[in-house]
Amino acid sequence: MGDYPMHRSSLAGLKVPRHLLAKSIASCLDNALDLPYNWPEKVRGVVLGICLARSTVLQDIARALGSKVKATEKGLSELLSRRRLDIRDGSRKTVIETLRRIGRRRLFRYRGKLVLVVDATSYVKLRSRGKEQRMPKIGKVRPNNIPSSETILAPGYNDLWTGLLLQDKTCLGITRRLFTELTALPSQNALEEAEILRAIGLVKEAFGMSVILVADRGFRRKDLLAWLRRDLGIDFVIRIEGKLTVKARGWEGLLQTLAPHWPERFRRFWRDDSKDPLLSTVRAAAVSVALSKQTCLAFNVVCLTPIARKIDPMFLAATLPIQTVREVSMIVTLYSK
Repeated sequence: MGDYPMHRSSLAGLKVPRHLLAKSIASCLDNALDLPYNWPEKVRGVVLGICLARSTVLQDIARALGSKVKATEKGLSELLSRRRLDIRDGSRKTVIETLRRIGRRRLFRYRGKLVLVVDATSYVKLRSRGKEQRMPKIGKVRPNNIPSSETILAPGYNDLWTGLLLQDKTCLGITRRLFTELTALPSQNALEEAEILRAIGLVKEAFGMSVILVADRGFRRKDLLAWLRRDLGIDFVIRIEGKLTVKARGWEGLLQTLAPHWPERFRRFWRDDSKDPLLSTVRAAAVSVALSKQTCLAFNVVCLTPIARKIDPMFLAATLPIQTVREVSMIVTLYSK
């Protein structure tokens, strides 16, 4: 179900009110008569389980249908393994209809633009379920919970999400891509760019509006920032690392070395509505990063430094003006809780 619009994604950090699920999934079977023999019955069973459970988690679907998880998984795998099952066009239409049904009023807007969140998560999976042999046709990923300065790879798969930020500060997922090995595209970077383009196209077709891309440190590549700004003309607020050589305020050096000397603009809480708020100083400056010997990329950097706790600062690369630094930090801290 890699191209289905998913509406519950607690592992990837994108969340949405569950009452939207039943309304959104109803249009999946509009063309049921065009499906091959006995597919409508199987598809309707899955959709019925989703609507009853108000969840896309397999365990919840099986519980709602009164069946076993293994049997539900087997039936769904058999259905999706058919080569004649092409859901790309139907998935796109369903997402656009869902977005239009929800409407612009429920979406968070900043300066007339929607906030598009992109998130990538890697999961290590060494063995098949209940078996000793290694999973077939599986790629290599970087484990997230192993602190190390070296690059460590382990068998697993990647989960790539995009979603729109709602007014209640939850996120409505509009695309999802699960992959283990890259076949059609040459690299994971190319796949991420293709998925961002797909999400932007969905938003423009549904509302005709531009977006502000918000992402975590997994999308801190200089080439990606240049591609967003120069080729697409898309505003972004992306978390980056301090080990980046920049030029700012007449000085050149690592971002983590220069940022503490910038003037403090104001203070705000980082994760201010959580159980563990962090009061932080906020500094900002315009910087430039060298892409090659002849070209460079200019953007703004916002630095949030916790005051009472020894936690590494959070650096945000943004194309929004320095004068809106308060709003920039607000947008990202909504996503970085």
